[in-house]
Amino acid sequence: MSDNFSRPQHTAPLTPILQLVNSAPIVLVAFFAIGLSWWFLLIGVIFLVVGGVGYWASWQRRFFWLNEEGELEARSGILFRRSRQLRISRLQSVDILRPPVARLLGYSSLKIEVAGSGDSRVILSYLSVGKAQELRSEILALAKDERTSTQSAEPADHWQWRVSNGRLVASLVLTTSTYFLIIGAVASVAFALVEPGSGLVTLALAVGGSTISLIAGITSLFNFSVGRNDRGIAISHGLFTTAHYTVSPIRIQAICVVQPIAWRPFGWYQVAINVAGADQSSKKSGPRVLIPVVHEDALAELFHELLPSWNLEIEDEWLASATTSRWRFPWQAARLAVSLTSDLFVVRSGALTRRLSAAPHERIQSIRITQGPWERKLGISSLHADSVPGPVRLHGRGLGSSVAVHTALEELDRMFTARKSRKSEQW
Repeated sequence: MSDNFSRPQHTAPLTPILQLVNSAPIVLVAFFAIGLSWWFLLIGVIFLVVGGVGYWASWQRRFFWLNEEGELEARSGILFRRSRQLRISRLQSVDILRPPVARLLGYSSLKIEVAGSGDSRVILSYLSVGKAQELRSEILALAKDERTSTQSAEPADHWQWRVSNGRLVASLVLTTSTYFLIIGAVASVAFALVEPGSGLVTLALAVGGSTISLIAGITSLFNFSVGRNDRGIAISHGLFTTAHYTVSPIRIQAICVVQPIAWRPFGWYQVAINVAGADQSSKKSGPRVLIPVVHEDALAELFHELLPSWNLEIEDEWLASATTSRWRFPWQAARLAVSLTSDLFVVRSGALTRRLSAAPHERIQSIRITQGPWERKLGISSLHADSVPGPVRLHGRGLGSSVAVHTALEELDRMFTARKSRKSEQW
């Protein structure tokens, strides 16, 4: 371990100013919302001054360093002192986040997460880009040294895939925005027939909602790249706020290959993931998408390079939904199916938006069978394989009740066997 971070040190000196800048928009919005009154402006100025002094005093009492026991220590607090120790040996991720203002000034935040319950992360805001990258490399090197017994002797070759921004914009236009516009247009015509002029409001709301959704998606996923290196899967994206994530393959608990109906003529797919240890209180806290859009010709290469053990090419092993399920799921009964391969629990669903969800047997948390009153009348049940929180849901619906029970018992046996022979995924 180098000596650069072995002694307590502060974050960047401009940290209080950046924190104050983040609070300023709240005052400005309230100022214009309540009214352009000088007394409220004075209150806002006082708030910013007091807040600035508070941020500066808090910065003075905030330290971080890497100790000799392989821990990241962080201390903070003025009246109430707080000390945190994160064991690098239990490292889950080290991510670099660059909000717009901090990015403009050459600063970034470093988020460190470790395995554990409760608040198991530390966010260092703000560090210079060079210092954040240096500390991130230092932490990853320490974690690698802790895990040398499970790592291969030879370093893995690097590989990277970039998503075309043109294809990204086109894919987003053909999803949320398109659906909102179609619904808004139909509703506008219907309202206009009843009351002339009323449809303009509905159309404006639909156009506004779809535009906001489109812009948010573009700015969040712009310049998206995914790759692998000897540290894991590296994900980077963002236009104004850039994010850089490194995810170990073993942390990916479940995946979902998604294809909206508007993407089918182009052969496009999206791959979403559930990641263990990610903070789910915010959708921006960690990676939820492995790749936002990819052509079917490159999908096999993507899985081969990033997740070589995830084989989703299933032919004759599907357990189809019961015939009576068409009364409960008329649009997608033909698509509903479950498969238990040697490595994965796989669910197929969706009519307009097709989904193929999967999780390794050893990473499934629990198995449940549910049956509502209508399903009980039809003799069908739903089989749920619970994963960690995330966008992927493994719900096998429309199965015959006896088939669901038999499949659940078989999956429990596969889960037990897989956990006994669990092996870390390496390149």
